[in-house]
Amino acid sequence: MKKIEITKKTTTVISKKPSIDSVLPNHLKIFKILQHFGFRHIAKPEYTNLEKKLLTKYDYENLIDTLALQKKIIDKKFEGFPFPANIAYSKDDNNFVFHTIGTKKNIYDAIAIQTGYSILDEIYSKKSEIVADINFIGDKESVQKFVKELNHFFKKNVKNIPKNIFALSKKNIYQAFAELENVEITSQNKKGEVDVISIPNPIDYLSEASRLEFKDILEYIENLDLNFRINPFLYNSSDLYSGVIFKVQNLAEGNNSIVVNGGRHDIISKKILGKKEIPILSVYVNGLKNLSKLMKPLNTLKTIDESDVKFFYAQFGNEARFKTLRVLDMMLQANILIHHDLSKDKISLQLQHAEKLNVPYLLLVGHKEALQNSVMVRNMKNLSQESIELGGLVEYIKKLL
Repeated sequence: MKKIEITKKTTTVISKKPSIDSVLPNHLKIFKILQHFGFRHIAKPEYTNLEKKLLTKYDYENLIDTLALQKKIIDKKFEGFPFPANIAYSKDDNNFVFHTIGTKKNIYDAIAIQTGYSILDEIYSKKSEIVADINFIGDKESVQKFVKELNHFFKKNVKNIPKNIFALSKKNIYQAFAELENVEITSQNKKGEVDVISIPNPIDYLSEASRLEFKDILEYIENLDLNFRINPFLYNSSDLYSGVIFKVQNLAEGNNSIVVNGGRHDIISKKILGKKEIPILSVYVNGLKNLSKLMKPLNTLKTIDESDVKFFYAQFGNEARFKTLRVLDMMLQANILIHHDLSKDKISLQLQHAEKLNVPYLLLVGHKEALQNSVMVRNMKNLSQESIELGGLVEYIKKLL
C-alpha cells in the first residue's frame, strides 16, 4: 500500500479496500445513497487515548474520528483514496459516519447537506417534514466580533435571561446561546410596557469573505428541491468548526427523529494538535438503532467498480456549477451511477479524468447549457453529441443503458 501525503497536487493512492462487511447490514441502504455521491466504505478509524484526551475539554467526543483522521494524514499514515477522499463507515449500530477530506471547495459542503437530506428522505419518504438547518461559523474576525457582542448581551441582560441559561453561559457560551433559540427575552420599560430584547445574530457579524462563502453554499442548496432554513442558533466553538454547520431532521418525528449532524472541521488539527489545517467535512447520522422498523434493510449491496459507471459529469462556468447538485440528485432518484471530479475547475482536467476512466458517455454542462437548462450528452467513442433538456435527461440516459 502507498501512503497518502497532502501536497498541492492530488496524490494517487492505491489501497486494498475493506469488504462491504465494514458497513453494518442495517446501514446498507444509507451507504447505497452515499455511493451515488462518490463515497467509498472503509473500516472504522482507530484512535488512541491521546485523541480522546485532547477533545475532553470540549465535551465533543463524537469528533474523535475526525481528529484521528487528521492526525493520520499529518503523520503520513492515512491509507485510502485520492483526494478529495469521500469515505464512510458504520460507527456502531446507532451511528453511521461519512467524511470528505482534502478539499475546501464549497460545493462539497453543499453535497454533504444534500447527502444528509437524501438519507432522511429515503428513511421517512418525501411526505415527511424533513428540514435542513444551516449556519456558518465565520473566520477569526467574524467569530471575535460575534462572541464579544454575545458576552456583552449576557452581561447586560443578566436579570432578564433565564437563570439556568445564564449559569450555562459561564461554562459554555455557545451552548447557552443555542438554548436561547426558543426563548423570548423581555424587559419592562419606564412606561411599564414589555420590550422584546434582540438576541445577537452571528450572520450579522460575518466578514465580507465569510459572507460570500456562505452565500456560495446557499446558492448550491437553493438549486435543489429541499426544505432548508438558516438557523443562527446552530452554532459552536470556532476551535471545532470552521465554516458550514448543519443539522437535518424530520420535524414530524420531534425528538424521536433520526438526525444528521455535520460541519466543516478543518480548524481542529490546528487548534488541538497545533499542526496545519487539514480540510475535512464530517457528518454523523445518529439514532439508527431502530432503523429496521422504519425501512426494510438490504440483504446485500454490491461494491461499485469504476467499470460499473457509464457516465461522467463535467461542468465549467459559474452558472453551470450551480446546476451540478440538481443533476446529481436526478441521477440518484433514477438510481443511475455517475462519475465526476468537482475538485477541478478546468474542463480540460475533467475531460482527462473522464478519458482515464474510459466511460462510454460524458454529460457536459457549460455556460450555454446552464442558461438553456440542458445537458450535452457526448458519446466518447465516436464523439457524437446531442443537447438534451434537463427534464428529459433521465429518460434519455435510460435508453442508452
